[in-house]
Amino acid sequence: MNQEFFTYLPSELIINILSRLPIRTIISCKCVCKSWHNLLDTPEFAKSHLSISVPGLILYESRGHLESRRLLAYMEIIEFEDELDLEAHELHYNPVTEISCREFINEEYPGLGIQGSANGLVCFRKIGQHPETVYVCNPITRDYIQLPTPGTIWHYPTIVTYGFGASKTSGQHKVVRIYHECRRDPDTHKLLGIPKSECWVYTLGTGSWRRIAPGPKLEYNCRSTGAFLNGNLHWLVTDLEGTDWISCLDLETEVFSTFSPPPAIPERSRFLGGLTVLGDCLCMCDNTSDDEIVIWLMKEYGVEKSWTKEFVISKVPNYAGKSYEVVYPIKIFKDGDILMAWQEFNLFYHSLKNKTTANVDIPKLHTTMTTYSKEAMLHTPTFLSLQSFAMENVCSF
Repeated sequence: MNQEFFTYLPSELIINILSRLPIRTIISCKCVCKSWHNLLDTPEFAKSHLSISVPGLILYESRGHLESRRLLAYMEIIEFEDELDLEAHELHYNPVTEISCREFINEEYPGLGIQGSANGLVCFRKIGQHPETVYVCNPITRDYIQLPTPGTIWHYPTIVTYGFGASKTSGQHKVVRIYHECRRDPDTHKLLGIPKSECWVYTLGTGSWRRIAPGPKLEYNCRSTGAFLNGNLHWLVTDLEGTDWISCLDLETEVFSTFSPPPAIPERSRFLGGLTVLGDCLCMCDNTSDDEIVIWLMKEYGVEKSWTKEFVISKVPNYAGKSYEVVYPIKIFKDGDILMAWQEFNLFYHSLKNKTTANVDIPKLHTTMTTYSKEAMLHTPTFLSLQSFAMENVCSF
């Protein structure tokens, strides 16, 4: 394939052809000539590519050298190879790009938390700052936006949680920040009340936060992020009586609602439930048991009776014992293997065929460094430029 082949083709057809190439090849094509570079920078190409782009993995890691004790943070975008005859999935990942977070956060230890991924854009929150610094980044185009500081200074027992997604009709990208002042028993830390509740929304392209009605007073987990599906964000929450619910925010109407989680959640003092999206379904993963992981899927979105116990995964022998972390399923491969994240510690997958569970060791460029923590979620790469959002100060790295 060369430049002359495209000389007399309509731009729509050229876009259709180039958008089907691997990401690294598309990036190389930008260097072929000025006309290709300009074409690949158009909104039309970004839209065409996103419509057929296959979800991969975004992996955030903090790494360091044992001797120097210097910590670094990296972000990696990885493509899956998903074929039925693969022997082990950890051997079949293709790295797309790797970014040192210090390239756009000039700090000694740029600790971040992934708050969501939507249409190829990623939302991060700077860990350890109150009020927080929030970024929206496109790892492929290597540009980012630092959102204005919300301005609310908070500390425990106040809870702040985030979500990121795009509205279903207008397609607006929105960052959601939920703030609850909590009153707790000083000895047991049991929630006694929520005297103040706020919700703030930042729509990309507006340059400012807006306050909306926060919905019912519910207890959110500060370590959870909103699961984005069907134009809505979802959080697993608890009411003041200790009953579990799913809080849902429609990003188009910006109205909260609630519905029930799977019906078989027993009453217990410690519930390790993680809410995410698996395939096209809302998913709740229960890691409370010492012996097994239970994965529930809502087969029909919004229909509470459609909750189905889809997978029961044994943790014996390697993962058995009392758990303290939440497990998040990420992807079901064609052969039935399930890729999962064990909170911030490791990736592992379970083979339904062999009934085995093993850690995933994705090859890294920094083989001499030790990984201390990691986060992972599905991410669909895009060439959408953040410059397309008005009122934003876009920086590149």
